[in-house]
Amino acid sequence: MNIFASSASLRCWFAPLLLNRRTLMPAGALGLAGALLAGLGAPVKAASFALVNNWSDTQNPNGVWSYNQGNSPITVSQPLFWGQVAWSYLWFGDGAILRGSAPTGIDPFGTPVPPAHDWLPGDVMMHALSIPYGGDSTFLNVTWTSPADGIIDIAGRAWDGLIIPTRDVAWSLSVGGQTIASRSSVFGLYRTDAAAQFSNNLLPGASLSGIPVTQGEVVRFQVATDTYYGEFVGVQEDITLNPVPEPAVLSFVLAGLLVLAARQKRSQV
Repeated sequence: MNIFASSASLRCWFAPLLLNRRTLMPAGALGLAGALLAGLGAPVKAASFALVNNWSDTQNPNGVWSYNQGNSPITVSQPLFWGQVAWSYLWFGDGAILRGSAPTGIDPFGTPVPPAHDWLPGDVMMHALSIPYGGDSTFLNVTWTSPADGIIDIAGRAWDGLIIPTRDVAWSLSVGGQTIASRSSVFGLYRTDAAAQFSNNLLPGASLSGIPVTQGEVVRFQVATDTYYGEFVGVQEDITLNPVPEPAVLSFVLAGLLVLAARQKRSQV
């Protein structure tokens, strides 16, 4: 018997025993049966996680979220040249992960910063590492680590934050090391474009909903430069976790119901 799928049928099967006035079940057992039945019917509350809402400039990892360069959390949080704090080893913004405002003025190399393409205050932005800083083999990513066994639904999008004509970035989304969505270019995309949506960049057979995960399993959103220099990519990522009741708990409830049913049967003999 699949105890995960059968809790509803167990409730339907066992409830008449509680409603039958001729039941000879002792009062204590009757109370226990009611408690077990209530346990089967108790909903398991879903938990929601949002990269932008759960942000931290001071902790990394930050709960279930981690802002990474390669496979390691970035350990430096510092102001970039325009004053915005970011997780980055380079103060001029290459390889930065941040939530905040777009750069303005003149960059550290004497070049005027172009107007933001699609960058609102409070957006999460990731600057793919440029090739001179290791961008051919080290990739910027944000990970979410599941705090429990369950089923997850993912929603999100990725777009071009700051257009520079000679720059472009690719992205990928994976669960447990398996890529489920990817795009080879964000150039010119707005967040409202259909092409920016995770759901419109799924690999064949992949889905963003009803994904089973185990505790500790990782969802990774990663960016990689397509050109010599990287660029800022905006990202919105939301994950809903529907926990699965522990098998031991369901087994205990099922065993209790079976014992009570056997006791009821003997009392009717």
